[in-house]
Amino acid sequence: MGPLVRATSLHLSKFLGSGLLTAVFWLSILGVMPAWAEEAVTDPLTKEDTKPLEKEAANSIEGTLEQRDELVYDPRRQSLFPDFYYAFRKKQLDWWQKHRVEFTLSYDLLSQAYNDADVSVGGTAGDLSLSGRWLIMGHRFNKPIYLSFRLRDRRAYSEYAPSDIQGQTDLLWGTVDGFNDSGFQVPDLYFDQRLFEDKLALRYGQFSIDSFVDKHSMRGAKRYFLNQAFSNNPTVNFPSYGAGFATNWKPSENWELSAGISNIQGVEGDAQVDFSLDSNALFGTLQAAYSFTGMDGKGSRLQIMGWGGDENDVDDYRGGKGYSATLEHEGQEENEIYIVRFAQSFGDPTDTDMLLFIGHGKQIRGFDGFGLGVGAGRSNSTQIWQSVVEAYYRWQVTKELVISPDIQLIFGSDNSTKESKVRVVGGIRLGIIF
Repeated sequence: MGPLVRATSLHLSKFLGSGLLTAVFWLSILGVMPAWAEEAVTDPLTKEDTKPLEKEAANSIEGTLEQRDELVYDPRRQSLFPDFYYAFRKKQLDWWQKHRVEFTLSYDLLSQAYNDADVSVGGTAGDLSLSGRWLIMGHRFNKPIYLSFRLRDRRAYSEYAPSDIQGQTDLLWGTVDGFNDSGFQVPDLYFDQRLFEDKLALRYGQFSIDSFVDKHSMRGAKRYFLNQAFSNNPTVNFPSYGAGFATNWKPSENWELSAGISNIQGVEGDAQVDFSLDSNALFGTLQAAYSFTGMDGKGSRLQIMGWGGDENDVDDYRGGKGYSATLEHEGQEENEIYIVRFAQSFGDPTDTDMLLFIGHGKQIRGFDGFGLGVGAGRSNSTQIWQSVVEAYYRWQVTKELVISPDIQLIFGSDNSTKESKVRVVGGIRLGIIF
């Protein structure tokens, strides 16, 4: 058994004793355990079909709710615990009918191991999240005002979390987005107001600004690619959270304009989240997107984003500015996507000042899916290049359980010695969502 396999097995075994207990604890807080679910209840919630290029960002609250609802009625996937699953969904419907609150509870685990000629390191971490929104005014389809919220607990179950692998190696960017050891946080608590038949969205409060901009159809480390070249944008130093304002305007069926400004309260991995407005630095972004009919009559979307961030006294945050251009195109088959992105930054906000990637994803067997991405980035200090090839398969085992094996091959020079080498990163991701 090689070091890569041994490391992955070790990290998974450590999870079994702590991660599941945490998940059970949160379920008990919600007052929902299998004991009260004596018989299966037909799920009365409706399923909404959304075109791939029109879906919300997978890491946003609305995107999280959208993903949960995709499997509600489809008969191709059964529940692992049918009594509990349908009773829990009935509980969610009751909360919506009585309190106008919709929510979803999810637990995601990642075990990842890195290996090259000189270094072997790995890590395991879990992310337990309660995401939802409360319709406090208006009607769901007519001028609604939501209070959106996300509570999460991120824990490492080994010496290093998967997000720490970059710091232990010579990589220019991370092997995964998220999956750190930041502990309990309330990263999102904001008002979401929809006007003019949902053509204008106003959001103000505490949020992660990258949930609203720089999206593409396969962005989100809990569901799609893991490597930050695809699951985030390593040329942008997005603040992990902050208080601010964001807006999205759709003046026509083809055009979409977005803008946002947020103070900088913390960066990836920070445990503290507060709601103060006294930050001495701001992060701002402007984005325009145009949807059009591409080759063979398929849907396409071109997105241009510009951004800028100030220097700040927050640890590890560096100011700068930059832009990214993203083109998405639907494939020949249903739920097949091609993505091309080019991004560049100025002012050394991150270790990577230029990025190019091409990605392909396809949904098969109902809700299974696979993805293949090829990307390359340049160091802002030494101008060396590193490239990555990543492939994953997402197996939707049951309505609530998904398992995704993942492999990354990273090529290029060491940022210190300038020696070229090959790095292998293997991972296994498990997700449970209710």
